[in-house]
Amino acid sequence: AEAAQGRVVVTALPGTLATPDRPLAYVEIPDIEQHRDKLAAIAATFAVGDRRTFDDDPRFGLVVLSEIAGRALSPGVNDPGSAIDIIGALLRLFVLSNELDNGTDTTDPKYDRVAIPGITMRDMFDDAFTAIARDGAGSIEVSVRLQKALRTLAACGDDAMRDAAIHHRRLALTRAEQALELTEDLAAVRSAAGIASATD
Repeated sequence: AEAAQGRVVVTALPGTLATPDRPLAYVEIPDIEQHRDKLAAIAATFAVGDRRTFDDDPRFGLVVLSEIAGRALSPGVNDPGSAIDIIGALLRLFVLSNELDNGTDTTDPKYDRVAIPGITMRDMFDDAFTAIARDGAGSIEVSVRLQKALRTLAACGDDAMRDAAIHHRRLALTRAEQALELTEDLAAVRSAAGIASATD
């Protein structure tokens, strides 16, 4: 981009499904005919394969952790302890991510000729917590631990993390309300979510 005095706008983040009708990037170059070789060089920077990889694809890591928890919660395995361990790992990852982001100065980008879309906190929370909340809704242990983790993330993160955590806390509570039959279990989940029970 610098050599051609142009600009590259990446449209496909790592992990994006690549299809023939979806551009990977848009390139703005003043004299395109003179810099045709630069287009090939830009295209060659993209790795297109049959499967997602962990390299530069943080959302894939979150999906895999969530899938491990989902398998642990399947009726054939019935291992809520492993799902709880995954919730703890996700909590630590998001806290660490928030701490690293707070120490980053983004006012002057190092590569100002390349633009990429950001990964939203809501998308990452969807990857991490949706399946766990769904598959663990009927488990009091998992539901309580998930509510506690989401309360922590809502309290320690930036505005985007707080909003995503609150959204998922509500969804997880709604799922638990539909799945749990025992009044005391539901009261425990409500308490973990910071909501007073109707019987209090």
